[in-house]
Amino acid sequence: MKLLLTSLFLGLGCSSASFADEHRYISIRNTDSVWTLGECSLVFRPGNGGVGEFSNLSVTIQLKDKAGQTLSEGTLDMPPFGDSDATRAVDTATEFDCEVVDKARTINIVEASEISGNNTIVKLTLSATEDKGQPPRIVRYLKVTMAATAS
Repeated sequence: MKLLLTSLFLGLGCSSASFADEHRYISIRNTDSVWTLGECSLVFRPGNGGVGEFSNLSVTIQLKDKAGQTLSEGTLDMPPFGDSDATRAVDTATEFDCEVVDKARTINIVEASEISGNNTIVKLTLSATEDKGQPPRIVRYLKVTMAATAS
């Protein structure tokens, strides 16, 4: 299996009063792949680079083959992070069939939402450009700018 190493940069402007003038971003790197009983867990490490606090996040990702066809979809559920230097990054994972992971060439972010403490869900609008700063062996994730819109 090819280890999927990826990086993703998410920038967002929140529409809530507390974050109205604040721009936050997330850098996500696929740090590990674990094989267990026919399932492959892809482990990601999102971090905020010391800029901005995040509530719970739900990020939907798709694994795509070299032709761009979607092979599978999964969700990264992230706990709150970024309120201090000690919590600038967290680990999160999602599982896929190992055969799908072997065939995957890219990972796309298709949806992202932030869930606040009072269970308000803010869907984040994505716009993307490819991150060209990664070595050729690394599966190219997307550089993503996100703007919040209330759901």
